[in-house]
Amino acid sequence: MAFDGLSWYRMNRPVAEEEVAARLQTSESCSDAPKDGNTVFSMSNAYLEVSDANFREKGWGLLGFLLPGSFSLAGTAGILRMMTHIPPVYEERGQLGIIHGLLGFFLVVMLCLLGVGIWGLTRDCFNYTRKPIRFNRLNQTVYVFRHNGPGGVLSIPWDKAFFYVERKPRAGLARTAPRLIRCLVLDGNGQVVDTFSVGRRVVLTAEETSAAGQQVMDLLYGNFEFYRRFMKDGPSSVPPVTEFLSTKISFRNSLKMQFQDVPDIIQSRNPAFLLLLAVTALPSLIQATVHYLAQLTCREPVWPEDVERACNSSRKQATGVAS
Repeated sequence: MAFDGLSWYRMNRPVAEEEVAARLQTSESCSDAPKDGNTVFSMSNAYLEVSDANFREKGWGLLGFLLPGSFSLAGTAGILRMMTHIPPVYEERGQLGIIHGLLGFFLVVMLCLLGVGIWGLTRDCFNYTRKPIRFNRLNQTVYVFRHNGPGGVLSIPWDKAFFYVERKPRAGLARTAPRLIRCLVLDGNGQVVDTFSVGRRVVLTAEETSAAGQQVMDLLYGNFEFYRRFMKDGPSSVPPVTEFLSTKISFRNSLKMQFQDVPDIIQSRNPAFLLLLAVTALPSLIQATVHYLAQLTCREPVWPEDVERACNSSRKQATGVAS
């Protein structure tokens, strides 16, 4: 099993039928309207650096720790105090063993919940501010950042990468269905040995076949088409990047990223999108807050020298950093 920031994925298995059916071919167009989708950190004549689908979701571990984690921490402290301050009446009744057993059981439950909260916190915080992906069109290689230092970058030939649209079932109070672009890394026998996400996670409030659903899916397909055309014909083959993702840590940037689609949603006057905006406004504000706080605990990713050399043989670069 491999943990990709939000979900677990089974490794050492063949590609599933639904993954084959949802495959995005690197040699075939999937959209007539390539869009950067506000997923690009930087672009040059040689490479395109984009976010993974978890970049906007950063802060989930902190939120999880603040809610069930803090509850379990308080519960653990309370149970420990109760175990050391048991009223004498229970000893007089001969019930001391029963009380210790019950408190011990609840202590184990609280410690397990606390452990889960700490595990999520350490996976989200004290990590990296982002884990970018670089598409190098010169050597036709995809570089996936994992960690600083030796062995911290996964390299995959572009024509060997298995990209597909990952469709998750509806979940949560809003009953939204997440969609994202995922890549499977296959060995020589066609077995899945690694995986990573690319670009942006989108959510559906309506059926995928509806007009609103198709509009959301068009954004996802447009993102992949932007990457695909760049790898095939370079930056001149794609529209100018509307706005580069900022690598600067600030609450303003976290808010901007979470609410960047609000003007388009309001202008569309689509009832489904307006409903989604109303339902997700408060969660988005909370997400922006924990995103900013989580990033404050993280360090910057540093590409190794060999990747930088491969990606910077052409130094003419167009980059942008939001304030």
